[in-house]
Amino acid sequence: MADPADGKSQLCGTGELKLGPRPLGKVPYVVEVSASSGQAALVRFAQKPKARDGQRLHLTLEDGRMLDCRLLDETPYCSVVGDGPYRDRRRRAR
Repeated sequence: MADPADGKSQLCGTGELKLGPRPLGKVPYVVEVSASSGQAALVRFAQKPKARDGQRLHLTLEDGRMLDCRLLDETPYCSVVGDGPYRDRRRRAR
């Protein structure tokens, strides 16, 4: 779903949301993606997540991609501050 007027496209789905190690459940999302760079910039959730302003959330998209987001104010919006996959912190293989 691209809108050539503003240079953005949207990616919609339902993903797994976490606040640190605490799962917040499956949530519907809309990710705004810059058409020029292909980078995710903003995530809108159906409802405001149960987190405080400024907290970092981890969203795993339907296709397996991972986004780190920072909650904006008391709204259902998060700014994307990073993406995965994440480096494994184990010192030895299991």
